[in-house]
Amino acid sequence: MIQIQQHGKVLATDLPKLRSEFAQHSCVRLPQLIEPSLLAHLCRKVEAARLVTKFEGAENDRFGQILFVPQTEPALFVFQMLMNNRKLFQAIEEITECLSIGNFFGRLHRSVPGGDHQIAWHGDNTDRRLLGLTIDLSAADYDGGVFQLRRKASEEIICEVARNQSGDAFVFRISPELQHRLTAVADGGPRTVGVGWFRSQPDFATFAKNYFQFSCSGKA
Repeated sequence: MIQIQQHGKVLATDLPKLRSEFAQHSCVRLPQLIEPSLLAHLCRKVEAARLVTKFEGAENDRFGQILFVPQTEPALFVFQMLMNNRKLFQAIEEITECLSIGNFFGRLHRSVPGGDHQIAWHGDNTDRRLLGLTIDLSAADYDGGVFQLRRKASEEIICEVARNQSGDAFVFRISPELQHRLTAVADGGPRTVGVGWFRSQPDFATFAKNYFQFSCSGKA
């Protein structure tokens, strides 16, 4: 179990078991990643946040769309601060045996039934990304909204994650040999998640300086 707790503490137990799961599936589930009081605070911020439509990919090569919390919103600041934790990085490094993590860059997404909110097969092999993460922040149950991870060459699905409990997360490998997608929400919801990437560079001090300058500029 890994859990982000008050005052920057991180509980990390049974890491060999989690490491074995990740080695087998290139994906590992992390139940209750955020302890309940911190989770409640984050969810309140998310519910109050503004949402805009975000298209994935370049204008002439779009592969999905989603609702997105702009970087000027306090909810995203809270999420970034929770996840950029050196103790968390160390636990994730031990589980996944990845390179040293410099920072976590996150987003807050929402998808609703009938909104064409889905993301087609793609890889995230850019921007020094080592691992992807999704944490469920949904208040209500939903059907659909399934994350799938597959081998690119054979198209074999090696990991599939449907509805989790709020606060549950999963981490998956980013590699040129792998692709992932998100299916549409069929019913219920909305599906609200925090997503993002553990990246090798820049280090957190550099990331924080650039992130706060960008956020305060209103260019999100």
